[in-house]
Amino acid sequence: MYVVVSGAHGIGKSTICELVARRIGGIYLTEAMDEIIPPPQFGPKSPEKFEGQLWHIRQLLIKEKQITDPSKIYIADRGWADIYVYTKVLLKPESRDILNSLIEVLPKKTPDLHIVLHADIDKIAERIKNRKRQNLVDWGEDDLEYLKKINQSFIDFYHAFRDLKRIYLVDISGTLEESVQKVIKIIQENQRLFGI
Repeated sequence: MYVVVSGAHGIGKSTICELVARRIGGIYLTEAMDEIIPPPQFGPKSPEKFEGQLWHIRQLLIKEKQITDPSKIYIADRGWADIYVYTKVLLKPESRDILNSLIEVLPKKTPDLHIVLHADIDKIAERIKNRKRQNLVDWGEDDLEYLKKINQSFIDFYHAFRDLKRIYLVDISGTLEESVQKVIKIIQENQRLFGI
């Protein structure tokens, strides 16, 4: 079973994915440690917004190559929806059209289960601040308007697809443990359907 966890930067996707995978015996698909192409600057202040999205596309293709055993549960931190949302918010229409036409023809895996995380903006902003990343300000991760747009775009994505696929919107404004338990419960409820 292929599970994608989506949501705004700083919301806690990586931590939740890693803990959930460890607890249920799944395989955590994180971003590849790249020795060939270092990540460009991300976020609203980046002069390399298009390149940043291409870098994420490459990361996703590398991640999805690791999905080889249908009897296992793979949990991915970010998926194609994340690229769609960030592209929609960050790029000009012409660049967005080019990127979307490229994504359309790429070999992609459709997740069996999609979990979209959201939280109160103040809660996400607090988590971002606690990350203590050097690039926090340079990348504009602390830009509240940008964060609001991203968070809302993920909620809108959920509403657009909720009748078309197995997608869940999970409020993770509570503690990390509560959030992990919510995600585990959704995965376990769906495991029977996939015979895992």
